[in-house]
Amino acid sequence: MSGTVQVKVEVPEGISEEARETAERSAHEATVLSLWRAGAISTRDAAAELNLAYHEFLDLLAERGIPVEDGMFDPKVVEDAARQLAARKP
Repeated sequence: MSGTVQVKVEVPEGISEEARETAERSAHEATVLSLWRAGAISTRDAAAELNLAYHEFLDLLAERGIPVEDGMFDPKVVEDAARQLAARKP
C-alpha cells in the first residue's frame, strides 16, 4: 500500500490531550477496518497500518467480532475436513 491512512478528528475545546489522542486512535482504527472490510486494502496492509503483526490483526478482528471472511458457513464442510484430518492420524 502506498501512503498511510490519515484521519482528521476535530474535538471541542477543553477536551484533554489524552481524550483527543484516544479519539484519534479509535477513528484511525475504525477507518482502517472499514477499508479492509470493503476490500480496499489487504489484511497485511491493514495490519501494518495499525502497527500490528498479521496475527495481532486477526486477533483484533476477533475482539471486534469481525469475521475474517464473509460468506456462508457450511458446518458439513467443517465436519468433512475434521473427518479427513482424523483419518490421517497414525
